[in-house]
Parts: sequence; C-alpha cells; structure tokens
Amino acid sequence: MEKPNLTLPKLTKNEQTVLKKIIEQAKIPDSEIADKMGLSQQAIFKIRHKLEEIGMIRGYMPIIDFKKVGIETLVVLGIKFTSRVWEKYSEEQIAERLRKIPRVILAYRMPESRLSHLLVLGFMNLEQKDRFLMNLQTRYAKEIEIVQVFPFSVDRIIKESNVGLLNIILNKEEFDRNEFFLD
Repeated sequence: MEKPNLTLPKLTKNEQTVLKKIIEQAKIPDSEIADKMGLSQQAIFKIRHKLEEIGMIRGYMPIIDFKKVGIETLVVLGIKFTSRVWEKYSEEQIAERLRKIPRVILAYRMPESRLSHLLVLGFMNLEQKDRFLMNLQTRYAKEIEIVQVFPFSVDRIIKESNVGLLNIILNKEEFDRNEFFLD
C-alpha cells in the first residue's frame, strides 16, 4: 500500500509563524503580526501574499454563530445518487451542483457503496428540515436515496475549528496515543 505524501511545501520559520498566526486569527492585521515577530509590515504582507499564491491560504472565512443568524438545526445527511444521476452527470458536475445548494454547509464525496455523498445542511428549525427532506424524498425519489439522517441542534456543537489539527501538521508532530481523553 502506497503511503500518502504528507510533506508540506518548504516554508521558512517566519512563514510558518505567520501561517500559524493567520490560522489562529484569520483577520489579524499584518501590523500586529509584524509587531509580535519583530519584522516589518511589508515583510509580513509578502509572506501572506506568498502563502496565498502557493494556495496554502485559499481565503478567509468568518466563523458564524448559527443561532444568531437564525439557524437552529443542522443535519448530517448521507445520500446515494442513483445510476440515473451518474449516467446524466459527471462527478465534477455533481460536485458543482452540490456547491450551489445554499443550504449545504459541507459536502463530501464518499467512496462507499452504501452512500455516495455526506452533506451537512442548515435549517431554521425542525419543521423546515422535515419539509426539505420530504420534498427531497418525493421530488427526487428516482435520483436520490436518503441513507442516513442525523439532525441536531446548533446548541450541541462542541467544536468547530481545525486550528489544533493545523498546528499539529505545521509542527510536524506525530499522533499521540494518549491524544484521546479516554486513556
């Protein structure tokens, strides 16, 4: 079995430090990073620009408080597209159409036989979620099989950040067997 290439692009110590600061706080001003690192604001700007140019930073997204914008319910939805869909659309066309669904927060292609995609969707409440799923079942019954539905309240979100994982990768740390709290 071939091991995946987990090597990062070669970054200088300063580039790694700037990346870590941006991961921790996306909107951090270059001047603040410069002050903390003892570098010029122009140097930080160049490093940030390089990280964007090489595609390591593709954009900056806010972390939204779902409840404050009216989203009370999230649903993890496992679906399987039928052969009818696969015959009509390519993999990329399906992915592009999923990206355009406003309710979809995350979408994953699953290499499993039981389901083809895993979606995370947001709803104002359970009634809206129910209407959406019933419409999906009736309108697209020949195209989509709903395999699994896991609804939950946004009040139950425990963590929604990948900062810890990104720091482990940047620091080139190995998996700690005691990392999970149950040991």
